[in-house]
Order: sequence, then C-alpha cells, then structure tokens
Amino acid sequence: MTAITHGSPLGGNDSQGQVLDGQSQHLFQQNQTSSPDSSNENSVATPPPEEQGQGDAPPQHEDEDPAFPHTELAKLDDMINRPRWVVPVLPKGELEVLLEAAIDLSVKGLDVKSEACQRFFQDGLTISFTKILMDEAVSGWKFEIHRCIINNTHRLVELCVAKLSQDWFPLLELLAMALNPYCKFHIYNGTRPCELISSNAQLPDDELFARSSDPRSPKTIWTML
Repeated sequence: MTAITHGSPLGGNDSQGQVLDGQSQHLFQQNQTSSPDSSNENSVATPPPEEQGQGDAPPQHEDEDPAFPHTELAKLDDMINRPRWVVPVLPKGELEVLLEAAIDLSVKGLDVKSEACQRFFQDGLTISFTKILMDEAVSGWKFEIHRCIINNTHRLVELCVAKLSQDWFPLLELLAMALNPYCKFHIYNGTRPCELISSNAQLPDDELFARSSDPRSPKTIWTML
C-alpha cells in the first residue's frame, strides 16, 4: 500500500492525486537446480553447480552483491519521480521494506557492498523524505498518513544510528531534517498533544528530553522521536 501525492489527502479527488495499492515482494536466491537458460534479475547470483558440494548451500563470495529488494527500489524510483509523485509510506510499502533492508545491511556492515543500497541512500531515500517532511502537500494529508510518516521516520533514525560512526553526510542531512522542528511536517503536527505523557505530568530532569515552552501550544511534542 502506498500513500499520497502532490498535495492530495488520502482519498482526494482526481485533480489532486491518487492512492495506489502495492505489495512488497521478496527476493529469493536461485538454487543450483535452476536451468542454465532461466534468469531472474532480482536473484543473487550463485556459482556453477560443479563448484558447489552436493546438497550444500551455495558459498557466499566476498565480492557478491548482498541481497536487496531491487523490485521495491525500482517501484519507489518510479513513483517519486512522476510529475504527480507518490511516496509509499503505508505499512509494508516500498519505503518501509527498503528502510528495513537497509538497516539490516548497515548493522551487518554490508551496505557498502550493495550498489542498490547505496543508490537508495543517495536517491530514493533522500527524495522520499524531502517530499514527506518538507513539501507543502503535507497539509493536505490525513492523520493516518502522518502517523505512517512518523513511523517511517523512526526507521530513518534507526538507520542513521547504524551509520553514525561513518559520518555519512547524506544520512546526517536527512537526520537533521527529520529532527528540525521547523520542517513542514513538524510545523503541521506541532499542536497535536503528546500521546505518551500528559502535558501536565511532572518528570525528573533526567527523564525529560523535550517540553514546549508554552503549554498552550505544545510545539513538536507529538512528533518527538
């Protein structure tokens, strides 16, 4: 499932964009019984059968490109680059699937070996979050879409933490954008009440990490990460 485009809220009229349904797809390795003529651009290449032990799993080579959801990456690139763009933020949408795959590779230190993952960092990830956090269209989306955006932003922060020791500037810039209280997304949601604690709750200083200076206008509390 995907979320919404070009200023239109979920279920908007035809002049404002549309909602598309999507289904995440999974990549599988070709096993040694595949015919020589068969091909699958999303599969991880395996060595010829004669190089494998009988009944053994194919060995993994150091220069082998780690598995990454290429199908979802291609769909994301297509959707975000349309004139009437779509960022698929709904659960199990392309953005979530790609973020989870990128986090997994980054934690293992394999993201630098995946050309597709690096391309996602530089293009799809940057463009997607720039649109859903900074575009004027933010004000036209329904609350459910905003909740999906914040959930994907949580994954972005997790990814940035996994890469933090490398000072990788594209991700650091995205992290700064996600934590900027003056981005369009946070400004629009800034007046939502906190869902974790009451605005009147008294917390010890070592537990309090953010509080609005004006309780009548709880800026950015709902979206605190």
